[in-house]
Amino acid sequence: MSKPIHGGGVDHAMAELNLSREAIHDFSASINPLGTPSQVQQALTAALGRIGDYPEIEAASLRSELAQYHSIPEENLLPGSGSTELIYLLPRVFRPRRVLLVLPCFSEYAPALKQAGCQIDTVSLAPETGFEFSAELIIKALKEDTDLVLLANPGNPTGVGIDPQQLLRLAEQLGDTRLLIDEAFIDFCPQHSLLTEVMKASNLLVLRSMTKFYAIPGLRAGYLAASAADIARVQALKEPWTMSNLAIAGAKACLASADYRQQTLQLIPQLRTELQQGLEALDIKVFAGEANYLCCCLPEHSPDAGKLAGCLRKQGLLIRNCADFKPLDSRYFRLAVLSRDANLYLLSRLRLLIEG
Repeated sequence: MSKPIHGGGVDHAMAELNLSREAIHDFSASINPLGTPSQVQQALTAALGRIGDYPEIEAASLRSELAQYHSIPEENLLPGSGSTELIYLLPRVFRPRRVLLVLPCFSEYAPALKQAGCQIDTVSLAPETGFEFSAELIIKALKEDTDLVLLANPGNPTGVGIDPQQLLRLAEQLGDTRLLIDEAFIDFCPQHSLLTEVMKASNLLVLRSMTKFYAIPGLRAGYLAASAADIARVQALKEPWTMSNLAIAGAKACLASADYRQQTLQLIPQLRTELQQGLEALDIKVFAGEANYLCCCLPEHSPDAGKLAGCLRKQGLLIRNCADFKPLDSRYFRLAVLSRDANLYLLSRLRLLIEG
């Protein structure tokens, strides 16, 4: 089985292009352009003295602070080494026989499910309707033995958010079938989150990542919210010590970064709108994303996304070709929202490539 394709890969690009990190603008990985919060950097420095100690086996202190932050019981939460650890762990724990996967989606879902022997069915949200979500579409795609539905809110790579009321209705209609929602980018549009609903909906599981919003992909921190019974099942089979002392300290500092959160929620929509307007001026279709990235479709007269990515890469500009996200094709690509200067530079290079 071939490895999934991802954005990022800055180290490889630096070696290939003989460029410094500062000379590379990584639009392929959707990380907060404000960079890591100062509180996190300070916490990491202070935690260096603890790298000679074993970390907490289950990150208990982080679990406690997550419970206070979200105002839900600790028994409904479980920290992990990024949400990807949990994406692979959950199928091994619950052993779903048949899973309905909502496309387009994060490329690690399918390998995680296949490793657990799951049969995968898919249902696609259509670019023609702006990737509009429909609970009815999901219900119609269910098979008699479907026991898990997996989707992301907001979507990746689309960035399109889903009305939480639609998802609550879906969870209710699913009955005993579990609904797993990946909220990796929900901090950029927190009004869509269903995390606190896990206390009411026993078939609802919610994944969260701290990587994107707090710009800490190198630390690996995420968590699961679910019913107390499901958390207990996952916790019983979860490997010990998956979070380092540095990751635990950094994640707790993220929760304390209130000013950073407010600044991000004010800045990203402005930068995203400016970038979208610049792209549309090049006759590029941009979907109505609500996170820190935009999904785009190139006009017919443009080089395809693969060629575009190759040309931009030589200039130190990394973008995410979305041809491997079914049902998308070679006209689609995804861009992270970076700083205003970086966004303007990318637009200027795109103009030369598209308009000639």
